[in-house]
Amino acid sequence: MNIKNILKKAARFILSAGQQPVHIEIGTIAPSEMLSGRKIVITGGSRGIGFATAQACIKQGADVLIAGRKESTLQESAKKLGPRAHYLVFDVSKAEQAKDFIAEAKSCLGGGIDGLICNAGLSLHEESIGKVSPEQFDKQFNTNFRGAYFLAQAYVEEVTSSTKPSDLIFISSETADHCVDIPYGLSKAAINSLIGSLSRRFYRKGVRVNGVAPGVTATDMTKEYADVSDGDYSYEAASGRLFLPEEVAEVVCFLLSSASRCISGEVIHVNAGNHLN
Repeated sequence: MNIKNILKKAARFILSAGQQPVHIEIGTIAPSEMLSGRKIVITGGSRGIGFATAQACIKQGADVLIAGRKESTLQESAKKLGPRAHYLVFDVSKAEQAKDFIAEAKSCLGGGIDGLICNAGLSLHEESIGKVSPEQFDKQFNTNFRGAYFLAQAYVEEVTSSTKPSDLIFISSETADHCVDIPYGLSKAAINSLIGSLSRRFYRKGVRVNGVAPGVTATDMTKEYADVSDGDYSYEAASGRLFLPEEVAEVVCFLLSSASRCISGEVIHVNAGNHLN
């Protein structure tokens, strides 16, 4: 842990003096096979929100393909997920490979895809515009927006030729609702705009498009400033706490299910209303 994080942890300890640590009990949808027979692709699926979503989808009866850049991590994660999990090495920032990836994923899943979750994301945690280089900007936009954009393009081209309904879900962020000057938040604001437009364009063609916008969630991406090594999930936000990937995953599962068939073009916030400030 670097000195900056040590100081943050010390400040949090001082400010929370007298308060009880926050611990979380995860509420889950009872296994009901509500995704039975569905075939779901999840980018960034080897850890964090992506991995938790893969677990939840499998629990609800789906077959899942997780994608990411590191094969060894994918192999380990797929082994944990069990026999209904598949994996492919794919870097979403390589937008020119999107169509090939969709075709290969379709083949791995036995000839079809019922849902795509664009979850892969990257944040470099710059403090302000003055700390952002062109290389940092491009790296984040290429993964968070450009990569997701062209993957969505390839996906809707594939599934609109089918008569089966399908789902496209983007993992956004509460940051997209704030005025920001760093690439991560800007890329997620662009994603939110894309969600609404794609929904209007493709809902009648059988493709629902939605987003999920988590608050600060305890994952590898946030560990730089959200240390939970002591089991305390308290955080300075409207909720008073961090969120867990498993909580986000439950909402994604609901949006994939037929129970939410009338919902499209929405960005569901998973942050206890923290964006309403």
